[in-house]
Amino acid sequence: MRKNIIKILFPALVAASAVVSCQVDTVTESTVVTTLEKNVYEVGENVRFHFSGEADFVTIFTGVDNYDGGTMGGTIKGSRYIYRNRGSENGSPILSFNCKKDGDNLEKYAEIKLLLSTDFDGDITMEGIKRATWLDISEKAKWPVEGTKKGTNINSGAIDLSEWNGQDIHLAFRYTAKKGQKQEGYTISSFNLKNTVETDALPYTIWTNASFAKCGTTTNKLQEDGTGAIFPAYQWTLGTSLTCAGMPDGKEDFESWVITSPVDPSQVIPDYGTLIKSYSEVVPKFYDYTYYKPGKFTVTVVSRNTTAFGTEESVQNIELEIVEK
Repeated sequence: MRKNIIKILFPALVAASAVVSCQVDTVTESTVVTTLEKNVYEVGENVRFHFSGEADFVTIFTGVDNYDGGTMGGTIKGSRYIYRNRGSENGSPILSFNCKKDGDNLEKYAEIKLLLSTDFDGDITMEGIKRATWLDISEKAKWPVEGTKKGTNINSGAIDLSEWNGQDIHLAFRYTAKKGQKQEGYTISSFNLKNTVETDALPYTIWTNASFAKCGTTTNKLQEDGTGAIFPAYQWTLGTSLTCAGMPDGKEDFESWVITSPVDPSQVIPDYGTLIKSYSEVVPKFYDYTYYKPGKFTVTVVSRNTTAFGTEESVQNIELEIVEK
């Protein structure tokens, strides 16, 4: 009798284990469904997305590009599913800045140049800088000239960097001054690089003055002086503006560089989705959103279930039109 019981129970245990294993090792599909009350709304009208079903995570992409939402919406960031992983887009990257001279007779004794490198390796010693290949692109910009009063900002104009789309570049300002007279300097301000692309109403801001916090700076004098204690005042000063001047007594020829961190001029910021349901929460009944410009938009709702054994993701697209009032 005992043998019979064992024979009967063992297959049953194996079958039960198989059922449990099957249940644990699989990931169920999301059942979330998104609906709208209508598909055409007016600018500024509340759009309510309704949800039903279950999922561990739910994210919504509203379908908008980077645009100006006016006094009501402010600056709107892109939220398109197809661009969620986009890090670059060939467009029109434009560099601009202001430059002013801090002395009256700079042209005879000191000058500033704008240079670009595609092979600078990040070595900010003078030897490392000289080892790289630098292209002088100063002629692309406008500068203070003889007769320009000191303290007067001159805007560089739009400097097109699209020639280097898809490449990592470093930009540099190089200040040089001849010996023989007080080596007065220059100040750079309002420095920015923006990439304008066809897919977005607003450009992507790549660099501002704050970008120089990651820059390296060096001078030939700092390299000659082992401690750097004698000449620290003659480095570029990095802040909301960039300032460099040489030696007040002008005893020696002087050179100083400030170099940006590497960047691809075609850089853009990936679009984002809004997480409206995390693992510990319940699926919301609805989500409200307002569009501040007319157009046709593809709204994407991504619902996802995740376990240690994998992920099941469901993507639902909804076509929506926004019209003027």
